[in-house]
Order: sequence, then C-alpha cells, then structure tokens
Amino acid sequence: MRKLIYLSAVIITSVASCKHNELKQGTIAYTIEYQLPDSLKTYAEFLPKTATVYFKGDSTVSIQQAGPEATTVITHKPTNFMLVLLRSDKAQYAIDYKKAEQSQVLPPTEYNYGRTNDTKTIAGHKATRYVLTDKWNGLASQVWFTKDIKMVPNYLTTAFDTSYGVPVAIESNQNNIITKTTVKEIKFEPIPEGVFSTPAGYKKLTPEQFKNLPVGE
Repeated sequence: MRKLIYLSAVIITSVASCKHNELKQGTIAYTIEYQLPDSLKTYAEFLPKTATVYFKGDSTVSIQQAGPEATTVITHKPTNFMLVLLRSDKAQYAIDYKKAEQSQVLPPTEYNYGRTNDTKTIAGHKATRYVLTDKWNGLASQVWFTKDIKMVPNYLTTAFDTSYGVPVAIESNQNNIITKTTVKEIKFEPIPEGVFSTPAGYKKLTPEQFKNLPVGE
C-alpha cells in the first residue's frame, strides 16, 4: 500500500511539473549589471538595473525602468508585431516598428555558438554555458541556456537561437560595453489584466518621426 501511495505521489508530482512548465503565461524578473568604460561610468545611474517580462502565449511585454524613465516593448512573434512605449517625466511616446524597421532597435542576431561543459542552476533551472561570437565584429558574449522550460522569446532574449533553449543569463558585449542580464525568478501564473494595452496619453509616432525628434524630447 505504501508503495502504491508513493507511486501515485510521484505520478501526480510529475504531471503537475509538466503542466507547470507548459503553462503559457507568467512573469520573469531579471537583474541587470553593467561594466562601462571610465568615460561612460557617470551614466550608470541612468541605466535600468532590473527588468520585468510578462508572457502569454506568443506575446510578451518587457519593461525596463530607471527613475522616471521607462521603456516597454510589446511583441507578438507570429505577426512580427513590436510596439515600443517610452515614458519620461516630459513625454510619452508609442512607436510601432514594422519588421523591416525592427533592426533599428533590436540587437544583432548573427552569432556562432560554442557549447562549453559548464553547467549551473539559475533561478531553479539547470543551464549550460555557450560562448557566442558575433559574426560581424568578432566580439564574444556568453549565454546560459536551459531546456527545462519553454517560452516565447522576449525583447531581452530575441537575439538568440531558441533551439539551444531559454536564455537565463546573458553577458553581452556591445562595443566593449558589458551588460549582464540574469533571470532572478520565473513564475508560471496568470498575468495582470491590461499589460498588453497602451496606456492613455501616449503620442503615436513612426520610427522616422521618433528619430527626428529634437534632442531632449
């Protein structure tokens, strides 16, 4: 009888775990650190130190905030939809980037992937370290991927090949500015209502109009 009870418990736990990992919505909390050249260190206080991502099905909302300024990126992968919301104490803008225009705000995606033997647990998930080399400039970055879970890429992870898994820690090198983005927590749970909506008061701009805004606006 005890063996049957134990076996039933194992089966229930396994099924619950599978359902947990397959739930198509939830929240990811990231921490962000920077290694800046001496000439740019004074700007560190203006950079976001955390990010929050909400995901549901094939849609994501990525939010980064530093003081009164916030950047929100809403994406829907199947339709290549990407809306960027910018908020400051002076203005609020909503910029709709079509697929052909998204290279203006997305990081490069052309990497050579080199798997290492390094593994560790990040936010409760076993991950493997890969060294990524930018095909254009040769700069090396490193990404820890996990295959414990599946979820749609968000703005912070869209540059990476999903066949290697879900990125849970990223150390990117862009023009010798090192950015370390690490998953602190992943919660598979219903997300708040309205997170995919544009708040009232945002002025709609095209990417071209946004580029031509006077400095400081």
